[in-house]
Amino acid sequence: MIICSNHISFFDPVAIGLGIKRQICFMAKSEFFTDCGIFVRAFLKACGVFSVKRGSSDIRSVNYAAKLLADSKAVGIFPQGKIVKDGSFEPKAGAALLAVKNHVPVLPVFVWTDGKIRPFSTVTVTFGEVIIPPDDHSLRAARQLTQTIKERINTIGEAKN
Repeated sequence: MIICSNHISFFDPVAIGLGIKRQICFMAKSEFFTDCGIFVRAFLKACGVFSVKRGSSDIRSVNYAAKLLADSKAVGIFPQGKIVKDGSFEPKAGAALLAVKNHVPVLPVFVWTDGKIRPFSTVTVTFGEVIIPPDDHSLRAARQLTQTIKERINTIGEAKN
């Protein structure tokens, strides 16, 4: 399954992971692996995190995610591609393309807090209903799935505000 969520802070993977009993292999920007030192890189790899080069078609990352999905692993993707704190959710099509091409379900998730995330602040993680992708593996089907993911996550978010 692919877990798709809005992205409000660096702590989102931890918050989401606490609500799911299985390991989630999150996709993270490649700069975490190249610019943050050997200890951060080792920690991320130990947690199952893998890198993606943002702003390009990173075939290596897509193939790795497909392998994880074929091995029945959960892959976590923040479809906006960056942290967005204003509550809006405008996903890119990558997660939906991966779901359609590999015919795996998508779990929409919304992460929310009423202020800055700091120790003992309240962070709410709401899981939506699983979305089953169509049998159609076309780009049109992926665009429609992107729209469905957007609507579901925005609906969850509207219920929180």
